[in-house]
Amino acid sequence: MAGTRALGVVYPLLAVLDGRSVVWAGWVVFAWTVPTLLYIPAGALVDRWDPRLVLRWSEVLRGVAIASVVLALAWGRLDVWHLLAVAFFEAAFSVFSSLAETALISAIVRKKDIGNAMAVHESSVHIAVLTGRPLGGLLFGWMPVAPLFANLVLIGGFLTALRGLGGSFGSRDRAPLLQEIRRGITVVRGDAFLRVATWLTASTNMIFQALVIVFIASGVDHGTSPLVTGLVLAASGVGGLVGSLVAPRRGRVAAWLSRWTDRRPLVGKVTDHAGLTRRGRSTLVLHAWLWALSLALIASTDAPVFFAAGLVVMGAAGGLSNVTIKTVTSRSHPDLIARVTGFSRLVSYGASAVGPLFGSVLLMVLGVHLTVFALLGLTLLIASLVTWVRRLRRSLSPRWEAVSGHAGATEPSESRGAANDAVYEPQQVTV
Repeated sequence: MAGTRALGVVYPLLAVLDGRSVVWAGWVVFAWTVPTLLYIPAGALVDRWDPRLVLRWSEVLRGVAIASVVLALAWGRLDVWHLLAVAFFEAAFSVFSSLAETALISAIVRKKDIGNAMAVHESSVHIAVLTGRPLGGLLFGWMPVAPLFANLVLIGGFLTALRGLGGSFGSRDRAPLLQEIRRGITVVRGDAFLRVATWLTASTNMIFQALVIVFIASGVDHGTSPLVTGLVLAASGVGGLVGSLVAPRRGRVAAWLSRWTDRRPLVGKVTDHAGLTRRGRSTLVLHAWLWALSLALIASTDAPVFFAAGLVVMGAAGGLSNVTIKTVTSRSHPDLIARVTGFSRLVSYGASAVGPLFGSVLLMVLGVHLTVFALLGLTLLIASLVTWVRRLRRSLSPRWEAVSGHAGATEPSESRGAANDAVYEPQQVTV
């Protein structure tokens, strides 16, 4: 994964090698991002096949594409059209690889251990984000071909490790591809938790990308150095790593908070409504309120350190939510894991693409400070809706009974049991 992230930096740098126009860098990045549209059909195909085979062939073909660039550089004849084609196909194979990774975890890990496995996988994603791009730029500065060689080495090591992976995968029934795609979309739309969780995370992703544009604009106004800008924006990755590492332990944290608030009814009501304890437990509701808290912190000052602190909290909330969504999907729909994941990622990436445009429009109309408050208001609205609109809340906290006055009631049996299972299936308890 770190190698894939590095290529996101390397491709545009290769595009402007030998004095080519920076416009080509934009086209190469476009070619590298377009394959995200393949997530839905790729998910249907991955669900048909043995995920080990999908991983093996996807990585082999990625290696072939990258090796062709290495050879072209060695001969001194890297054509920009060649680079455009490699960027597109390598990214397309990466889509298949990422979906197959999630499906493989669901297939080989015991159901009770899926939460921990998904937390480890999510942690590796954030480590890749934090290390891949800086390493890609560093290696390219040393020698343009170096990050490509590094990718080939990583692919070779991964394929070697994959050969030793056991497990059996039976054949699966195959319906027409369009029918399988529709089934995956129908499952997300019909599952109350997945439907609300998908649109909640898409909304917050859009807000995050808008916030990045706001910070860059603010940095230009205040003369913030590029180094500080990069470090601040990396804070969300640090938070994501922290959130994914904490995810397997959040059941114990919720159990401790439940016992502590048993003797403090007023505090208990607050923690129940915020998604922290008892019948109100919900990682996604907590996600929304943590984002609201982060934006309130960012809106309070222009200091980059507070912006970084807010992004750390946002990243942690995102890491927790990602682990929860992946775990619930793996437990509830193991045969549809790639299709459901593909649909969710397409919606999420689509919202992320709209975010910068949304932020830019707000900046033109409102200016920096008012834009931050507008984003805070939107986040508070989202958090309020998932907290107090009963239908939405019960989708995320199935035992929520706020209307009948039970939220905040002492529930020692769940408090003790929560420590034994980090994530609950939505139809059983809470998530």
